[in-house]
Amino acid sequence: QNKNCLITVYITNHNYGKYIKQSIESVLNQTYKNYELIIIDDGSTDNSKNIIEKYSDNKKIKIIYQNNKGLTVSNNIAIKISQGEYITRLD
Repeated sequence: QNKNCLITVYITNHNYGKYIKQSIESVLNQTYKNYELIIIDDGSTDNSKNIIEKYSDNKKIKIIYQNNKGLTVSNNIAIKISQGEYITRLD
């Protein structure tokens, strides 16, 4: 088993602008650094996009903006595009 395998963490977001920065920062501040972070903004109408955009130049982060499709569809999209050996959702 590879002890330095790629881990995928994904966040589904719908109008959680109040919490999204803290969630993203919690991943970025982990000691384990071989990860990718996928952020799926599911049609937010609050300030979420402004906050998420501040991370758009980070090569570890993939950002997807979509019309509201719901949690199940968003989960499936994250799983489909993930490249990690392990995957987890951050709620």
